[in-house]
Amino acid sequence: MYQETQRMEDFKNIKFSIVLIRPKEVGNIGSVARVMCNFNFTDLVIFNPSESKQKILSYYTHGFAMGGKNVLMNAKIIEIENQENYIEDFGTFLDQFDLVIATTAKGTSSGNIKRTAITPEELEIPLSLSKLKIAILFGRESRGLSNEEIRLADIILRIPTGAEYPTLNLSHACSIILYEIFKKVHQENKGNFKNLIELANRGDRQNLLKIIESLIEKLKIRTHRKEHVFLAFRNIFERAFISKKELNLIFGVFSKMGNILGEITPYKS
Repeated sequence: MYQETQRMEDFKNIKFSIVLIRPKEVGNIGSVARVMCNFNFTDLVIFNPSESKQKILSYYTHGFAMGGKNVLMNAKIIEIENQENYIEDFGTFLDQFDLVIATTAKGTSSGNIKRTAITPEELEIPLSLSKLKIAILFGRESRGLSNEEIRLADIILRIPTGAEYPTLNLSHACSIILYEIFKKVHQENKGNFKNLIELANRGDRQNLLKIIESLIEKLKIRTHRKEHVFLAFRNIFERAFISKKELNLIFGVFSKMGNILGEITPYKS
């Protein structure tokens, strides 16, 4: 007999927001709402849509949403008037989240460090004592997320596909990723509440990365390698889900290094 699946107690303080960036087809928006309802996700954000709010919430879109109509009707629609300030507004919007996960059809090459991606299966959902807000970003149907948008994310996900036609429909990609997350947070309990930790928040992680960026400058690393070195550190720290205690210890070490380097006179040959 069918029994409804319940979210594990360990993950009940995590809130997921599904964020569609500049979607074009309202049918896809409705289909995403339906998929979200399938897997118990309720918070939908439509950022800078191509279509009007009226059309997004129309009866036509309801036909695609089906049982996810409530998800659609309660969606937060953020319209941007000045497209020149789009990235700045988008970055401000993302500041409310503790973890930002971007999705991409690219990132297949380990040499492209800007798009170093993991699969949905490899994604670890953090255990946290405090409330945690996680955003999952999906890009445009035509070209996905831009490099500028991906740079604002903490983790990048890529769904492995066949090489001949790797691009998935928006709602199909969303369904695969939400299903994988659903399995992780609804499976048998892996531990007791006492095992939960207080995770470092996004602001603290970004402050650590600023110190690392400053150290890279002081170390006189070659210009063409600077960005790759910084992105390597960022990718490692963001995938690790470090605790607040761990971050404080690491922060102290890097701060000390910065102070020492600041007192050393550069060697001249």
